[in-house]
Amino acid sequence: MQSVLNQLYFSDRYNELLDSNGQARPHWQALLAQLESEEPTAMRKRIEAVQRQVRDNGVTYNVYADTHGVQRPWDLDVLPLIIPQDEWQHIAASVAQRATLLNQVLLDVYGEQRLLASGQLPPALIYGHNGFLPSCVGIPHYDNVALHHYAVDLARAPNGQWWVVSDRTQGPTGAGYALENRTIISSAFPELFRDLNIERLSGFFASMRDSLAHWGHRVADNQAQTVPGITALGQGEPPLVVILTPGPYNETYHEQSFLAGYLGYPLVQGSDLTVRNGIVWLKTIAGLRPVHAILRRIDDDYCDPLELNADSLLGVAGLTQAARLGNVLIANALGANLLQSGALLGFLPNLCQSLLGEALRMPSVGTWWCGEPAALEYVIQHLDDLVIKPAYPQVRSSPIFGEDLNPSQKESLIERLRAQPDHYIAQEQVDISHAPVLTS
Repeated sequence: MQSVLNQLYFSDRYNELLDSNGQARPHWQALLAQLESEEPTAMRKRIEAVQRQVRDNGVTYNVYADTHGVQRPWDLDVLPLIIPQDEWQHIAASVAQRATLLNQVLLDVYGEQRLLASGQLPPALIYGHNGFLPSCVGIPHYDNVALHHYAVDLARAPNGQWWVVSDRTQGPTGAGYALENRTIISSAFPELFRDLNIERLSGFFASMRDSLAHWGHRVADNQAQTVPGITALGQGEPPLVVILTPGPYNETYHEQSFLAGYLGYPLVQGSDLTVRNGIVWLKTIAGLRPVHAILRRIDDDYCDPLELNADSLLGVAGLTQAARLGNVLIANALGANLLQSGALLGFLPNLCQSLLGEALRMPSVGTWWCGEPAALEYVIQHLDDLVIKPAYPQVRSSPIFGEDLNPSQKESLIERLRAQPDHYIAQEQVDISHAPVLTS
């Protein structure tokens, strides 16, 4: 086993499994001990069992225009990424802080806009983003929570430092896949899950369910007080929470259906809902039922063809007005796509100090918004070390690696950057860590 591990060591990147001496890190040793004691035929059976369960469960990630078919089987490696408890606590605290910060930013941008007035956020960064939805300015949020769910892309640099690469705020996916991954792997390695004291996922989903129920009851009370004919929920009666999906051709449709079954929520499309008198209703065989909370998987502007995007066939006409009246909770709030802009990353350290009164726990990968003159000049001077990306989703451009460009291509790119600096960001290249995989 050690000879195999030595072949896995790469000195230019952080190795999740091995330390700088080529020795297994302490938190991996229990897993490696089991692998060493396992007969190859037994391990092959475990791998085949995982692949079979993925296939039998129909776990897929849909890929548009894939030549091999729309539904791509979920690629699940049997080796987990093991993170020690103290390191996980730092990650968890950092992600929670970041979610709190981004929630405050979202509330301000669609509320009092003090960050814009004070210059802490450049107006061009917000108003130039087509994810900023003027129709959503002033919409109230229960308990001042607009960002109900949050996901983040993390990477580890060669020095072992965790960095945030991007924020996922519009309709964050992945939790359902993580739960299904855990279920499948735990059935393949029951001994490891018993002996390693693995952090449970059930608490996250219980918190999600309880939070949506809490806000759903608040919505139900508001409906009963403001809309004639609507009665308050009875004692112990749960609010109606639905998951709004774009439909079976969406890339994460399997996860949406899995979550709906696990959480006990109806999985609905826009045509299953209607808005009447400022209330969102679910169409059922027994008649209309008032909806109290929507866990959405539809992009912001497609949620409402009446106010946001007239071309949308996926949303519900009048949904924005229902939210404005406080008659439905939408998680995440409409307009949250704005926070996914990479242009925000460079402003978060100062915003964290200003809004939360504390330093940002986990840094973002080095990011420069070219809309700032000093940042633009830095990017041009260090183009070989940077990756150029669009700052806004409406800018159609793939990442451009400066080191790959010839002199004429560099000159052309610099002209584009100078012509429309607001449209681009630059990020430093990070050699992210390596983690082991197990194949048959």
